[in-house]
Amino acid sequence: MKKNYLSELFVLVLLLSQLTAFANEGLIVTSKEVPIKSNTFTSTTDPGWSYTCDDGIEVELLSLGLKNNVPVSLSIGDTKDIERVVVEIVYKGNNPGSTIEIEDADGNKYSASRVVPTGGSTNVWYYRTELPATSAVNYNNTTQASHAQSILAYVFRKKNNGTSSSGVFTALSGYNNIETTTIPIQTDSGPRTVTVELPISELTPDGRYIHIEVSAADGSFAELTETINSFPSGQCCIKVFELKMTNVAGNVDEIDIKIDTRTKKNGQTVNGQSWVMGGAIKTNVRCSCVENDTELPTANNFQDYILLEDLSQMPVVTFSDNCSAVTIEYQEYKSRESCDIDFNTTNTDSNVTFNGMAGDTEHSWSNGHYVQVLDGSAKILGRIRNNTDTNSGWDVNLYFEKVMGYALWINAGGQAPTAADKDRHKYGNVDFTKTNDFTGFGANATDNLALVNSNPHYLDIGPRDQFGYPSVAFYLAYSGNVNGQAIPSGQHIEMDGAFTKCVRARDGADLWVREWTVTDAAGNTAVFVQRVEVEVY
Repeated sequence: MKKNYLSELFVLVLLLSQLTAFANEGLIVTSKEVPIKSNTFTSTTDPGWSYTCDDGIEVELLSLGLKNNVPVSLSIGDTKDIERVVVEIVYKGNNPGSTIEIEDADGNKYSASRVVPTGGSTNVWYYRTELPATSAVNYNNTTQASHAQSILAYVFRKKNNGTSSSGVFTALSGYNNIETTTIPIQTDSGPRTVTVELPISELTPDGRYIHIEVSAADGSFAELTETINSFPSGQCCIKVFELKMTNVAGNVDEIDIKIDTRTKKNGQTVNGQSWVMGGAIKTNVRCSCVENDTELPTANNFQDYILLEDLSQMPVVTFSDNCSAVTIEYQEYKSRESCDIDFNTTNTDSNVTFNGMAGDTEHSWSNGHYVQVLDGSAKILGRIRNNTDTNSGWDVNLYFEKVMGYALWINAGGQAPTAADKDRHKYGNVDFTKTNDFTGFGANATDNLALVNSNPHYLDIGPRDQFGYPSVAFYLAYSGNVNGQAIPSGQHIEMDGAFTKCVRARDGADLWVREWTVTDAAGNTAVFVQRVEVEVY
């Protein structure tokens, strides 16, 4: 029942009344939105776009060459975060008429009008239109198919990616000349990386060259020179060129672009390409605060336990981050018991050990929770920090089958534990039908861990004289690669902790557990668990 909050917010409002969580307004703005106006033409679709870090909008460019390749379908994929799609088709030498029709995945048709770009190339045209969210763009007009150059889609998605994005839809062309243009970008509070993407069509794989430069007022500069001999998709005619400038000053508010295709210039011995940039110049600006952000998102109006008379009284909880927007996954369910996990009387510095791991194996729960749901199965979730580097570790979701007493456990073939009072404990196998996650953060962000479906792997809940009571433990076989080294075969993760703040379902009340997993643009994830008792009678 996990939900991606950003795409299903309003559904939750309708279904759950006030069971709603959303990104809080009033965040600290890390980049200033700038007005976007085309410097080459007025678009009936959109003159451009400008999104800040707090907007969290990502624009993906997808393209295919078209010469003698119509009909064609351009696949987009996952549609749940798509807000809109702008589609553009370029022709050279001839065209199919004043308008064409472009279809979405459901066969709905959208009309696009013919436009002549300005610049040094001749007999070129482009068509552009806008579609709602779709999994594919289809183009079936075979008229003048030999003159079709490219299809290009700009996919606008709601993504919390730590970048601001701006773009200008252009209508430029060139041949054996220099063309220049300027586009605005957001300012920021510090130096950042600026990536410029230029989709250029009507190219031919004949060894002629194109030279591109991007620059800024602070002296930032990047360039590339490429002779065109092949294409990443299709037999022609489009490439998306990417240039990156690092440490661009925060006060820079525009980028200059120069495209040079003069004959035998720029160190070349060949002619320059003819080209059309009917598409958008796009910039991604990495927000400066995201680069070094280790601060977790925070919750507003949050209490870990509340008692209500009616389900309709469930409080609204909001979340925010000082650097960026946040992405929220939410689920809620009835349960038997919910507890926090902490140190016990013996393990006061570490309660989780990753045996066989390169580096410090000792870790500690900084935000651990145990939940047993109505069918008797259990879940452990939260954040485990490395004891040496507390800004690194693992965000964890672990699932266990029905928790049972010792006799049932042994009769079912369960691993025999070693505790002296083991017959007073309850046990549960790892549920490998569900996804058990170890998502690294900090220095472990690119590491990977996975549980191994072999004995021993079990949850153990019960009294331990040496650890105090109540206590919780698990023993999990695992594999993976950490700090560049593989986990040796046969290693395990071991936890010995204690339950605190337990809430158990009681007669006359339902115990609801609400979970929020909140992630900012830097990947910092916080888990919030609220226990809600709702009186039934």
